[in-house]
Amino acid sequence: MAGARRIVPVGNGGRRMRGRTFLYVLPCVGEDYAKLGIGTDPMDRLQAFSPRYYELFDLQQGWLVEAETEQEARGWETQWKRQLRVHAAPAPLTVPARAGGHTEWLRGALAELGSLRDALELQGYTVHSSLHSWVRERISQQRELLASAEQAATSGFGTPSQWPAAIAHPGLLRMRDGLDAYVALQLPIQQLLSAELRAWHARNSLLLTFADDRW
Repeated sequence: MAGARRIVPVGNGGRRMRGRTFLYVLPCVGEDYAKLGIGTDPMDRLQAFSPRYYELFDLQQGWLVEAETEQEARGWETQWKRQLRVHAAPAPLTVPARAGGHTEWLRGALAELGSLRDALELQGYTVHSSLHSWVRERISQQRELLASAEQAATSGFGTPSQWPAAIAHPGLLRMRDGLDAYVALQLPIQQLLSAELRAWHARNSLLLTFADDRW
């Protein structure tokens, strides 16, 4: 391999990808059950599998490896699927069919996947060993968009004090799940939302430990 790759201890079948390509492993919470796949933006894949990806997947145990080319990433994925075919499992029932990738779920393979990742790390590939850190950094960069998102929702539903429950509209469900992501990942956004939106979210959040002092 030409040149050493940097190690980072942090944090689309059939279609040609553009840009940097990642191989990702997404373990489900509380199970030795994981999604193996590749993509140019793992964040898009997480959200495709579930709008509440932070509850479906154990982000602390998940990880990414950066490939030098799409072909290289596909090669890893194909080789690993063959090597681990005995672990093949159906996708969770909660994952929508439109998310794709239903042939790449594995049960009981986390230890072997970890060994395969470690082998790539020893070769010098960039490894993001904590998906939690990677996701937290990604959505942290999007915090400044929250004010415009609130403004857009206000134009459709009125001020947040007038909004119905989140389950009343898909747009409000997306708002609730997106705000829950910031709380779940312990990212403060209190300065970016109106008091009315904070109150609406407090009423609609599905998190068991919702703490207003994070706002």
